[in-house]
Amino acid sequence: MRAGALRGLPHAKLTAVVYAVSMFMTIMDTQIVNVALPTLGRQFHVTTASVQWVVTAYLMSMAVLVPASGWLGDRFGTRRAYLGALAVFTVASALCATAAAFPELVAMRVLQGVGSGIMVPVGMTMLYRAYPPDARVGVARLITRVMVVAPATAPMIGGALVTWASWRWIFLINVPIGVAVAAVGLLLDEHRELDAGAFDAAGALLGGAGLGLLLYAVGSGPTDGWGSPVVLVAGATAVASLAGFVRTELARPQPMLDLRLLGDRLLRWCSVANVFSTMAFFGSLVFTALYLQEARGVSPLDSGLSTFPEAVAIGLASGPVARAFHRFGPRRLLMVGFAGIAAAAFLLSQLGLTASLWTVRGLTFFLGCSLACIMLSTQAAAFARISPAATGHASAIFNTCQRAAMSIGVALLSTVLALAGGDVLHGRPPVTAFHWVFRTTMLLAMVGGAVALLVRDSDAAPAMRRAVPPVLELEG
Repeated sequence: MRAGALRGLPHAKLTAVVYAVSMFMTIMDTQIVNVALPTLGRQFHVTTASVQWVVTAYLMSMAVLVPASGWLGDRFGTRRAYLGALAVFTVASALCATAAAFPELVAMRVLQGVGSGIMVPVGMTMLYRAYPPDARVGVARLITRVMVVAPATAPMIGGALVTWASWRWIFLINVPIGVAVAAVGLLLDEHRELDAGAFDAAGALLGGAGLGLLLYAVGSGPTDGWGSPVVLVAGATAVASLAGFVRTELARPQPMLDLRLLGDRLLRWCSVANVFSTMAFFGSLVFTALYLQEARGVSPLDSGLSTFPEAVAIGLASGPVARAFHRFGPRRLLMVGFAGIAAAAFLLSQLGLTASLWTVRGLTFFLGCSLACIMLSTQAAAFARISPAATGHASAIFNTCQRAAMSIGVALLSTVLALAGGDVLHGRPPVTAFHWVFRTTMLLAMVGGAVALLVRDSDAAPAMRRAVPPVLELEG
């Protein structure tokens, strides 16, 4: 789309374009590096356990900044905060691509995570402020598609770049995209809350330390052992810090992250349902790929082609699900979605070493249809009763839960895999280990289904009304 054409777009559509591209870029960056980890280990002469810090450092720094994103957007303006974070992310990507030593690469990944941790929730805040509640089903369709297509295509794109170009291109590719998004982002309107309050240093310290240490503990537990002194100390400190964070934020009249918003039962239960769907989604995506590559010896390309139907399904299902949302509301769609995930996970747990790849593709397609019901419903309904002034804090809460769920879900399922005899670091795991992983995914889906019962369609009424005319059809 040309700059002139973009300049003529209404502000809401322009915001949607900027958010979609930047969210795709940051989620892709989370996943694309996984493909290059063996290459990075050889390049920098580090062990498999050590090279994981390229991923862990990014996730930790990203999670630490998400809680502060709402205050930053309100205090400095959403456009300014967004463009600043985008600049940090883009510059850090270029520095990652030019890293000459492993510590340098990890440090630049930390900087990348800082940009991503602010950019995504602030972008979501701009998007939800741009559209009224009755138009947010279209917003949810956009977010859902991006959230699934990015990680589903990352293995194929990353594999192609590493194979045919260089590992440096998995970072360098962000630079022209970031520059283009920044140019378009300058056209966005500014929004600032005059009563954002002073910076909550205690909340930032406790929340950042708590989240960072929590993700470190859950990331290290599967490899170092949950009984490791370092993991235990990090986990205990994380719990104490997060408890202090909650107490501090509830006591402040103008907190960095307004946890009182969780008193809205729709936001609260949609956030919890989103936690379980995120764990199930990333669990199914990561461990289906591992099952194919590690247990069956399938090539990375065939593995990527076997999990990609999940993204195709969500793209196809999002339209019918959006129409069903207007008619039935979020509760029944959530229950159908979690039931579908549980059924697909159970069937995956029955697969052996000779099952047809088309059977796997069919099940991942079914998983995608089920996930569309959940992800679209939670994204469309969560902020239905949240005021525009509180949207920044609500977006930060929602994104914090989601980011933590990504790491915790993978760590949980990695632990299950290891306990079942599937230590992928020291040999090919047995297929039975993956069966236990998929059974655990089924249990997570069942708990999510129970949470869905607590969601009330009457609370989501503002989002269930149809927008006339539809406002999120982005022309070519």
